[in-house]
Amino acid sequence: MTYVTRLRSLVGPRKIPIVYSSAIVRDDEGRILFERRADFRDAWWGLPGGVLELNEHIADCCRREVLEETGLVVEPVRLVGVYSSPRYDVVYPNGDEVQQVTAAFACRIVAGDLRTEAGEITALEFYSPDALPRQPLWYADMVRDCLAGNEAAQFDPPEFRNTTGPDGAFHLLRSAFGHDAFIAPGASAFIRDEGGRILLHRRSDTGRWAFPAGSLDLGESLAATAVREVREETGLEVEPLRLIGVYSGVEIGYPNGDRLQPFANLFECRIVGGELRADGIESLEVAFFPPDALPPLETRFDVRLADALAGRAAAFFR
Repeated sequence: MTYVTRLRSLVGPRKIPIVYSSAIVRDDEGRILFERRADFRDAWWGLPGGVLELNEHIADCCRREVLEETGLVVEPVRLVGVYSSPRYDVVYPNGDEVQQVTAAFACRIVAGDLRTEAGEITALEFYSPDALPRQPLWYADMVRDCLAGNEAAQFDPPEFRNTTGPDGAFHLLRSAFGHDAFIAPGASAFIRDEGGRILLHRRSDTGRWAFPAGSLDLGESLAATAVREVREETGLEVEPLRLIGVYSGVEIGYPNGDRLQPFANLFECRIVGGELRADGIESLEVAFFPPDALPPLETRFDVRLADALAGRAAAFFR
């Protein structure tokens, strides 16, 4: 049973956030590969891709979906961006509603022979960038950003549209899955003060130090998740400046027995207001620390810290 099949068996067709990977695959002439999907009744052309599975890294999802749908072996070479805006919400022909959270990769072809997947893909074709087919808004934005050639990964600005309330989607999924793991898109924030010290908070659920972080709620973009979580946990108002990296495929456990597989997006943010304080609910303490005198972090944040301090423009994908 695939992850999305089990997910829908538990929550039905209601709107939920689902993580996808999309591939922008170009041939030697620079043309972009598009496909027609049977589930959308050939209404438009889209990019190869699909839903992230449990225990799968986002780049591996990209490789798997392209191979399954097109017969090509590809290598993701650049994270073009992560697309999470409520503008990209979609309703499938069967009535399933989704807030899409999609990592789009620029990919190079390394092997394989082009062929359609029986039952799911009805046609494949390479198109010149100046003569693209009819496609949905989210694919058009991914292709536009890929063709722009920017090294930095794109992300949607903070957006809050008809949100269900803090952690509404998360609590819905937790109620459906019980203690079992599910995939939760979310955001964390890397914040420094004018002296270069790094902001951390001590989490109430684990007692460990970490970046401010939390799960996306319906109706907000990932950048908005970062802004909201920093406000709730530290009292500060921030502006996301850069997508440092995306982190996936690792299941984590909590003291109460809950399991979770985050699709975590780390943003570099600057402080624009607020007053530093712990909320006493999610945060026990908040403080700035010099980079060479940090308290022990939760293990998964060690890699993210190294990526943040690397300072490169291109986003990491782990």
